[in-house]
Amino acid sequence: METDDLFLGAFGLVRGGELSRVEVRGTNGRRVAFFRISGPGVADAEREYHRGATSVDLRLLKSEVRRLKDAAFTAIRQEQRRGDARDEGRYRNDQGGELSRRHRH
Repeated sequence: METDDLFLGAFGLVRGGELSRVEVRGTNGRRVAFFRISGPGVADAEREYHRGATSVDLRLLKSEVRRLKDAAFTAIRQEQRRGDARDEGRYRNDQGGELSRRHRH
């Protein structure tokens, strides 16, 4: 299952799924983390979640929500650092071009 819903993702984890990937995507200028939860029974857990008639140990659910939040913020920060590094590289390249143009004149 792939979702940006913290509670659905946490529910899938409580039901035995494993967090296999966190991907950051842009949505309307915002960065949003999407969670890939895999494993046997995850599809059943997703159906159960959407039907609404289910029960779960709230302490476990809360723990998994916290885990997904931490993973989301880590992934978003890492992407921001990569973006900042790319921007810094572009800035330096632009500066280098400016310097070489100035020295030619």
